[in-house]
Amino acid sequence: MVAVDPKAIPSATAVHHQFVVVVDGAETTIHEGVQRCNGGTLTVVSPGVLEVSRLQHVVVRGGGGGDVRFHRCGFAAAEACGAVSFHKCDAVRVDGAAEVAVRRCRSADVERAGTVSIRRCKGAARVHGAGELRVGGCREADVGSCSEVTLGRCREARADWCGALGIERCRSADVSRCGAVRVDRCGGANVSSCGSVMVRRGSVMVDAHQQQGWQEQQPSCQKAEPDYNLPIEIVSK
Repeated sequence: MVAVDPKAIPSATAVHHQFVVVVDGAETTIHEGVQRCNGGTLTVVSPGVLEVSRLQHVVVRGGGGGDVRFHRCGFAAAEACGAVSFHKCDAVRVDGAAEVAVRRCRSADVERAGTVSIRRCKGAARVHGAGELRVGGCREADVGSCSEVTLGRCREARADWCGALGIERCRSADVSRCGAVRVDRCGGANVSSCGSVMVRRGSVMVDAHQQQGWQEQQPSCQKAEPDYNLPIEIVSK
């Protein structure tokens, strides 16, 4: 009898994973090989991994798994996929994915994802319902219902109902109903109904009606007691 390692046998799901692809309104399926359509290509580079290149309007449905890589597409969307990446696309959208990476795209709209990273979007990055989120170098960031968020170098940032939130080098920010908030080198930030606020080199207006203290990080940290008659502004330079 020969012992066989079950991990060494490729699963039927991985080998025959089938993607449903809608290109300019026309639906097709692919699980292997290359398909060329409307000036672009669909390529299965390895079992369960699809590359999509230079299509104007494309939607990929992974059926609950499968990894997809988009490159230089117009509108590109992924639904119920594993790991999804976008590079130099126009508008991108994700609904259900384990990992999402967006680089140098015009705008991004992500819902129901695990780990999300968005870098250098010319327009708006909108993320609702994610685990760990990193957004940097975007004109506008709008996030909500995320566990751990870091926003950096955005012109405008909005966050609502998040866990731990870090905001760094943003021109303006509006934050509400988050847990621990950290603000570093922002032009102006409005914070309301959050668990705690830490400020380093920035101007923050804190809603005075939330029932907790605030902390300003300087060479020696100091706690400030809120005045419930007026909003509180924390300025550190």
